[in-house]
Amino acid sequence: MLTLSKFLRHIGSALALAAASLATHAAPVTTQLGFLIDASGSIGSSNFQTMRNGYAAALAALPTDGSIEVTVVTFSSSTTTVVSPTVVTAATLPSIVAAVSSMAYSAGNTATAAGITAISNLMTGSGNFSTGLNSMINIATDGEPNIPGGNPNQAAINAAIAARNAGIDALTAEAIGSFDVSALRSLVFSPTKGPCNNCGTFLPDGSSPPNPMTSDPWVLAVNSFNDFPNAIKNKVQASTGQVPEPGILMLLALGLVGLGITRRSRSA
Repeated sequence: MLTLSKFLRHIGSALALAAASLATHAAPVTTQLGFLIDASGSIGSSNFQTMRNGYAAALAALPTDGSIEVTVVTFSSSTTTVVSPTVVTAATLPSIVAAVSSMAYSAGNTATAAGITAISNLMTGSGNFSTGLNSMINIATDGEPNIPGGNPNQAAINAAIAARNAGIDALTAEAIGSFDVSALRSLVFSPTKGPCNNCGTFLPDGSSPPNPMTSDPWVLAVNSFNDFPNAIKNKVQASTGQVPEPGILMLLALGLVGLGITRRSRSA
C-alpha cells in the first residue's frame, strides 16, 4: 500500500504532467476579443495612461491555452493597430501585454466609425475567424463621435451594423465620465438584439457586466478614469468566463479523495 508521502509524490507528478500537457496542446480558438480604445484629445495623456495600465493588467490575466484571440486598436482622428489578431498563449502573452503597455496616445478627434470598421475588418479577416466563434468587440470612450461633416453618430451606428453583418457577435461599451450615453446605447449589440435606438442596457458604475454572448447589449458606466481598470477587468472576466482547467480540477479532486483513503487506511 502506498504511504502518504509516496501517494502525494504520485499526485504531484500527475498534476505536473497534466499542466505540461495543457501547455503544449493548445485548445482551438473559441473566442475573439477586440478592444477598441479611444485615444482622442478629450481623454488626456494622464487618463490614457490609466486606461493603458488597466488594459495591460486585464489582458495579463487571460488564459494561455490558445482558446482566445486578441485584437487591439486605438482610434482618434485615425486608427492604429496595437495588436493584430493574436492567439493568446504562454509564448505570445508577454508581447501582447508589452504592446498594450506602450501604445501611443494620439489625441485628435473621435473617429468612432473608423475604429469600429478597422477592428471588425481585422477580426473577420483573421485566419481563425468563423461563424462558430464568439466574436466580441468592446469600446471604451469618454464621448460621442466628433469627426467634422455629416452625422458621425449615425456613421458609427452604420459601422456597427456592418460589423454585425460581417459576423461580429457582440459590441459592448464602457462610457467613461459624465455624458449622454444614448448614442452608445444605440450603437451596441449582442446576439439577442441591436444595433437599434437606445436598445442597449445601461449598467451603473460598479456593476458586474454579464457575458455579452448571452445577454442583451450593454453600456457600462465608469464614473472616472480611476475606476476604469476594475471595469475592464470585470468585462474581460465576463467575456471569457475565466475558471481553472477542468482537467486540473478533476486531478485535484481525485488527489483529495485518495488522500482521505490513505489516511483512513493508516489509522485502521
